[in-house]
Amino acid sequence: MPRFFLIFLVLLAACAITNPPATTPSTKIDPPTVLSDFSLPASTGGQLRFSDLRGQPVLLYFGYTRCPDYCPITLAEFRRAREELGADGEKVHFVLISVDPANDTPEVLAAYLRGFGEGFIGLQGDDATLRRISKEYGLTYRHGGAHQHHGNAGVDHSTASYLIDQKGRLRFVYQYGTAASVYVQDIRALLIEQP
Repeated sequence: MPRFFLIFLVLLAACAITNPPATTPSTKIDPPTVLSDFSLPASTGGQLRFSDLRGQPVLLYFGYTRCPDYCPITLAEFRRAREELGADGEKVHFVLISVDPANDTPEVLAAYLRGFGEGFIGLQGDDATLRRISKEYGLTYRHGGAHQHHGNAGVDHSTASYLIDQKGRLRFVYQYGTAASVYVQDIRALLIEQP
């Protein structure tokens, strides 16, 4: 066996040990959890109460516009999910709640989310609201994190996504790296349920 090939196999095995594939991309919440209501400034203008989104499923992510990796990758999967849903994509709210309120004004959020297509809503989180709802979502974030953007410290934050049903109940929590097809399958199941 050539030495190069042997080294390749050792490195491949090491990668498999240190980075095992995700076996469960989502966690079903059973029974579903009714989530607290809150109101935040929205990219669509004015204040938006989270309960105003009831009647349609909500695919939610906490992040920020200057995020160099997790956020744009996750939102790109949201966009793919919306595209795969076809006409049903208009029956779902795709929401980003910012964990960087000092920089992510409603106008900044609107400009950023236009890059992902139609149907996205951005909410300017504030620390008081985020702290109040953090336990319900398992949300963690810390300003001045290791992520750098043009020399400015970023925000370290948890990377889960959440699917909320038409009644405002948390139904699924997804790990970072979940594919659009997984979201689509679960959203389609919610869309056929009675509201």
